[in-house]
Amino acid sequence: MSAGRELGRRAARALAVDDRAPRYEAALRDEAEVAAALTWAAADRLAVIARGGGTRLNLGNVPRAYDVALSTAHLGGIVEYEPADLTITARAGTPFIALQATLAENGQFLALDPQTHPGSTIGGIVATNASGPCRLRYGTARDLVIGTRVVTGNGTIARSGGRVVKNVTGYDLNKLYIGSLGTLAVLTEVTLKVSPRPREERTLAILMPDIDAACALTYRLLRSALTPTAIEAAPADGEAVCVTIHLGDRRVALDRTVRDITAYAAEAGAGGIEMLDEDAARDALDLLRAEPVAPEGGLRVRLAVPIGEVAWAWREIASRARAAGLAHDIRASSGVGVLRAAIAPGDGALALVRALRALVREHLGTLVVERCPTAMKAEIDVLGDPGDSQIIAQRLKARFDPHGIMAPGRFLGRL
Repeated sequence: MSAGRELGRRAARALAVDDRAPRYEAALRDEAEVAAALTWAAADRLAVIARGGGTRLNLGNVPRAYDVALSTAHLGGIVEYEPADLTITARAGTPFIALQATLAENGQFLALDPQTHPGSTIGGIVATNASGPCRLRYGTARDLVIGTRVVTGNGTIARSGGRVVKNVTGYDLNKLYIGSLGTLAVLTEVTLKVSPRPREERTLAILMPDIDAACALTYRLLRSALTPTAIEAAPADGEAVCVTIHLGDRRVALDRTVRDITAYAAEAGAGGIEMLDEDAARDALDLLRAEPVAPEGGLRVRLAVPIGEVAWAWREIASRARAAGLAHDIRASSGVGVLRAAIAPGDGALALVRALRALVREHLGTLVVERCPTAMKAEIDVLGDPGDSQIIAQRLKARFDPHGIMAPGRFLGRL
């Protein structure tokens, strides 16, 4: 008996991933239905791609096959919330904004802050390891997820971690699923650490003469006793760079922190310092949280480098893109060593990505192509060179997805 409905041509195109359209859709409402759908798919050797709100399906390589669109968008709801324990358990299809609204009723929040859309679900955010500027202080999903429930590729329901922060029993299998793009299992439930909302928040915009000065300010802040929530860099006029620093604490502590940052910025050569009002701060953080937008047919890359190499990476992207005649836009989370760049389409775009990836590897970093035309994905592994880790990844894939039906070809090394 089929666990999915057969799709017409138009409905199938609406669920396509990298121009590949599925034959079936399985829209599921509970964990048992997920298990039944995967058992059916495994028996018939049907390739499955799980989706929540469908807002991050641009990530990953082109799937080798795609038969079933497995939707968890209706698998929503809060399972357990203990404000005193600072933990919350939600089903994978729970909208991110709904989860945050529940936490806000008790003056708490989930410190994951990626760019989100109304359809973004907590399962999709965890499966893609999405994060935003607040990762400097609070970390990413790998730091905040303490428990998961999943259904593996043969329909087995499995649980790892727990619902309390101090859970140290056994191996931390949660991290296997975070960022795995649904290639090992389908997330059905996630338990996360949450945080009290800061009593006050402030945001500073500091104009630095160039990226080197911006990074010098960042290094000074990281070496100090200060604890900024976010340090983000974005281009301003000419070579100038705007450094946005977000803070959250008690008023007395914030007053002292702002004085210290102002002094550090002046020493680093700041051309201006502005305290943003509430509306301007929200707009600035929303802009920094959003990925730089590439023109139609262009691409977006994410580089992760040692913090001391951020200025070098910024200059390499800019100079090589200019040399290739490609328009570009760069953002940097300078406090954690992550840069994102949108690059306009052009004949030299693929060569630029390959050159940057080779350079970044020499500096102990990585480059991921987050978005690009499907034709380019056929020419390059968008997730990078798996290296020696490929053997381990293959063994994990065989263990969790013995029939190879879970998003085949989409992960690192086209696994």
